[in-house]
Amino acid sequence: MEFHSLRKAAGHIFGLGPAWTVMIADIDVASIVTGLESGSIYGYHGIFILAILVFPLAVIQYAAGKLGLVTGKGLGELIRENYGNRYSAISTIPMATTDFLSYLAEYAGIAIGMGIVGISPLFSLPVVYVLHNMVVLTRRFSKVEKFLIPVSLTSVIGIITLALAFHPPASGIIIGLSPMQPYGNRGFDYYMAAMIGAVIMPFMLFYQIGATAGKKPSAGELRHIRNETIIGAIVSEALMICILLVGVRIGSDLGPVTIAGIAGLSHAYISLLLAICMVSAGFLALVVISLASTWGVGETFKWVTHGDAMPRGARKFYLLYVLESFPAMIIAILLGYSLMGLVIALMASLVIVLIPSGVFVGRLAGSRNVMGGHALSRRYMAGYWILLIAVEAAGLGGITLGIFGS
Repeated sequence: MEFHSLRKAAGHIFGLGPAWTVMIADIDVASIVTGLESGSIYGYHGIFILAILVFPLAVIQYAAGKLGLVTGKGLGELIRENYGNRYSAISTIPMATTDFLSYLAEYAGIAIGMGIVGISPLFSLPVVYVLHNMVVLTRRFSKVEKFLIPVSLTSVIGIITLALAFHPPASGIIIGLSPMQPYGNRGFDYYMAAMIGAVIMPFMLFYQIGATAGKKPSAGELRHIRNETIIGAIVSEALMICILLVGVRIGSDLGPVTIAGIAGLSHAYISLLLAICMVSAGFLALVVISLASTWGVGETFKWVTHGDAMPRGARKFYLLYVLESFPAMIIAILLGYSLMGLVIALMASLVIVLIPSGVFVGRLAGSRNVMGGHALSRRYMAGYWILLIAVEAAGLGGITLGIFGS
């Protein structure tokens, strides 16, 4: 699927495409909950961590985007061809497993958002489930992108407006940008791991590779995906900071903040903004995560190759997409807000799940056998490995201290 077609399909909205979409889908319901709780409990301290995460996010995601653009193949297919079925499964199955937990969070967040405006989850979630499937069952990726770009912009505008509604002080932001943070604090370290997990998720690699597959690279297209990835990374982390600021202003008197608790705020316009954020962020993530999971699993088990981003004849591909989030939708209807308690643990676990897919993206993107003359340079790959190792070390260290620390 050519980038020119994507841009045209999206109504030429700033030339946005898959790199932007996946970056904004990263700010899903689970990420919002993580940012709110972190801000509520630890104040402005998380801002510094979120700001520096722009660098690994941009570097790692650009490697993924270039890999898909140059090879025309998805990540599951590339791993299977170069390393075998076993390693492809090692990378895709854990992602698909944690993706199910993500679906629970997305549906729960959408239920909360719809509930704010008086719509019962018994009605709203089945409608969202059907719409989520209809978007992809068009079998044309250009139409998917055309629909997702406006949803992503709605999420961006909603989150920024919500943060501004709480009038965050500049002095607090300056304090939060200091590198001096309460490292060694058991709770803070665990939330640090969760924030890292909330920023670089395994599905993002699978989606960006899959969504950019199918076009021979040119200097212009490579430059476009690089710039789009950088802009998306900056906006993504800025949105996480906005969410953290909202959590700070709500205050720690509420204890660990949940979206359900925030929904009870007295100001109607804030509740409406929250509803918009939850529904748009949850829906965008549902489609993107479902596609990433389906591409990865389908390529691993040879149900589909990635010559066409939306294969017309691959019945198992579409069946998996339709069925994979259905149980989560049912569970969300039954359990609702109580699912929010799983979110922080989910985000922290993604640090571990990222390891195999992050390693394979690095090995493939730097390989001349795979990328030919478009292989990433040794200098770039050195930066890639340093940043990936730093992210994993910080995340795993935070999990360890959070669980076993004093």
